[in-house]
This record gives sequence, structure tokens and C-alpha cells, in this order.
Amino acid sequence: MMSALDLNKVNTLSTQLLSKLDESIFFGRISGFIQDEFNEFNTQVFQAFSDGATELMAENGSVAKTVLAYQKGQGLSGYVVRTKRAYYSNSKRDPLLATSTRDERVECELCVPIISNGAILGTIHIQSENAERDFNENDIERVLEILNHIELPINNMRLYLIAKNLNKELEQKIKEKDEELMQRGPMSSSSSSVNRLSKINMIGHSNIFMDVLRMAEKVALEDFPVFIYGETGTGKKMLAKKIHLMSQRKDRECLVVHCSSLNENQLTTELFGTTERHGVIQRANGGTLILDTVESLPESIQKRLLRLMVSGEMCTTDSDIAININLRVVSVSKNNLKSLADEGKFNEDLMYRLNIMGIRMPSLFERKEDIQLLSESFMNNIQKESKVITSKAIEKLTSYGWPGNIHELKNLMERTSILCSEQFIDETHLPELEVKVEEEEEVVETYSEMTLHALEKMHICRTLDHLGGNKTRAAKCLGITVKTLYNKLHSYGLVNPKEE
Repeated sequence: MMSALDLNKVNTLSTQLLSKLDESIFFGRISGFIQDEFNEFNTQVFQAFSDGATELMAENGSVAKTVLAYQKGQGLSGYVVRTKRAYYSNSKRDPLLATSTRDERVECELCVPIISNGAILGTIHIQSENAERDFNENDIERVLEILNHIELPINNMRLYLIAKNLNKELEQKIKEKDEELMQRGPMSSSSSSVNRLSKINMIGHSNIFMDVLRMAEKVALEDFPVFIYGETGTGKKMLAKKIHLMSQRKDRECLVVHCSSLNENQLTTELFGTTERHGVIQRANGGTLILDTVESLPESIQKRLLRLMVSGEMCTTDSDIAININLRVVSVSKNNLKSLADEGKFNEDLMYRLNIMGIRMPSLFERKEDIQLLSESFMNNIQKESKVITSKAIEKLTSYGWPGNIHELKNLMERTSILCSEQFIDETHLPELEVKVEEEEEVVETYSEMTLHALEKMHICRTLDHLGGNKTRAAKCLGITVKTLYNKLHSYGLVNPKEE
């Protein structure tokens, strides 16, 4: 009879499993612990995948040295994954083991599923070479008791594997897309860009956001440069691409250059290219060039870009032959270019060329009315089942300052969607968010000594300024005759007698 479970050892195992998110180490430690508890010939752990396939990950506390994998429903592990129930076989002639591969010395085998919130992570296999050993329900209960004590790390591993599989699927889709583009060849680059951009969907219904979209629609119909500025993560690049889609250049290429990610030489080559390899400017000819973090452009490139915008011509880095260029430049920055130009940190002439029309992207805190729409969109984009955010959760989200703006909200909601299996997302499912206190401007009443004559003069002058200097309207507004107004202005020395 086996001894009672040592809870100190189980707690130590739980701590170890929580210390590192790596499925090989995770399954390896579980197999080692089960092997020590049962002391049989062999203990294996298979990982189960979403398609029903299984693969040997660990054996007797170590990462598996042999490759052993089963398709959906194959082997003992496949059967247990499909039924979600433990199974033991005390006979070598068990037909269920016909598709299993194992050591010839194994006489009997016990298989128990590792389950988290209804999802199977893998299977534990305890194999004995003792012909007199018979596995039974007590053995199953023993394994389940161990698994119950390490429920937290098992749930943690499930969430990690979900996130990892999502990344794998995304990488695979990107790889397939790249291969498709390679097969199509260079002539299809413009159409692929259009197809990619056509999926851009900017979400929001707040007044400040709708004003931005209306301005973008008007600007898109013109063909002059646009400067988009605002805090990090507000969606500036997305708006720039949206402007391209609404413009007459929508059927041509739209390319983005991240000006802060390359050094001066690399950026020069990337933009202007060589005689053998076209730069981004030539590839975007006829379309739109988006300059992200434009304030990071080195001085030498600023001068070359200014010449391009003035003359409509450019030269490659290894030639003096002028090339005609016709493109629209949309620049993006979190900084005010005017301030940088005033400080001598940005070419003033280029600043005026880029900033013919400026659009400020509001921060997320300024768009509180959009937070619910954005949150539900981000959360349900990665889930098949639609989830709903409660009013208390929305209250918590809208009271936060969002220094990372929309990017921060997107990351938080996607993480919440993965971690929470419930349909309704309440405030308890959200992490702690610091409430931002809106500072009210303190109105300070100031007093300065002033005669009635001076006060009257100030009021009359302000009234004239407000009415654009129209003396007839000003007199009517002040409740005096035009002649009286002229007399007062004459006394102030503001008009000559001949003007009366």
C-alpha cells in the first residue's frame, strides 16, 4: 500500500512549476514527481494539441530523448484525450494498445488526463514491467490527488499554451502570406497593399474622434502633405493609412518607413535606394509615403527630402541622375515639429512643407465614450464566443489615465479575454488600474487698481476688437451714439479729428 501523499513535496512541486513557463520543463517535473511516487518502470507525459494529436514530452523527470507522436485518436494517449477519462490496461493483448508504441518489457499501463477548465493539456502514463502488478481505481485517485494539488500551475500552463498557440497561428499566417506574395511576383505589390489596407477599421463614436475622421476625409481628397501628431499609441499610423485609402492614390502603393529604427546610412539607402535596388520613395512613386517618427530624420536626410518635395526629383545614393517622383507624404510624430524647428532641431523649411495640414490624434483619455466599443472589439477579435463587459468594468476602464493609449487598452483586453473564461467581464477580472484625477483649472481672481476712465477705455477697445473695428455696431452695442464713441476715441488719442 502506498504511503500518504507528502503535501510538502507537492507544494514544492507547485512552486517549481510556477517558476518557469516552459512546457518541456513543466511536463518533465510532473513525470519525475509521479515516477518518485509510484516507483514503477517508466513514467511518460504526452502533450495534447488542439487538433487531438499528442506528442511525448517527458520521461522519468527528463525531456524525452525519442520522438514519439500520435495523430488524433491514435495510441492510448489519443484515446484518453478523446474520452477525457483515465484508462488502465493490465494486459499486453489489450486491442486499445495496438496503435501504441512502447517498450516490450511493459506489462501494464495507467493513463490519466491532465485537465484544466475542461481542456486537456496532456496525459500521464505510468508503465510497469511487473507481470503481477494490476493498476486499479486507487491508482487513478492517487494521480488525480496530485493533479488537484497542482491545479494553479496547470491552469497557468494552459493559459501560456493558449497564448503561444495564438502566436504560432499568427506566424504561420504571416508566413503563408509572404509565400503567396513571393509567388505572385513584384507586379502584384500594389494590389496586395490595397487588400491589406482595406481591412483598416478605426473604431469610435465620440465627438472628438468623429471630428478627426471628418477632417481626415476632407484632407484625403486633396493631395498635399499631412502631418499627424499625438501621444504614443493613439492610432496615428492607422489614420495615415486611412487617409491613403480615402485618397485618389488608393490603388497605388502605401509604404511606411520607421525613421527611428535605422541609422543614418541605413535610412538613406532605405529611402533613396541605389541604381540596382529601388528605395522606398521609388517603390511608393504614385502612391503614399508614411514617415513614422519623422522627427528622428537626420539633418542630411531632411535636406534631401526637402529637395524632393520642392523639385519633385530625387537621386539615388550612388547616382546624380534625377528621377521624377510623384508621391504624397504623410508624416507622423508624437512631437510638435514647430517647437523642434524653433529650437533648431528640425529643418524649418521642411517642417512647413510637411505641416501644410496638421491633424492631432486625441488621447484615449479624451475619448472615454469610445472605451467600451474598443474594449469589446479587441476582446472579441481573438475569441469565437462574444464576451460582454459589465458597466462596473467600463467604469473602471474609463477612470484610468491610459498612458499607453489604445495600444495599452488592446493588450489589456486581449490578455483579459484569454485569462477569463466567463462570458461577462466584470471589474474583478481586470487588473488594478490607477484612477486618474482630472485636474480642474483654478480660477484666480486678480485685482488691479484702475480708474473708471481707464476701465471705460479698456471696455470700448475690446468691444471694437470683437466687432472688427465697426464703430457703428460698437456704438450700438455700448448703448451710445456714434458721435459719442468718436469723442471718446479722440480723447483716448485713438483717432484723429479728421476721422470724425
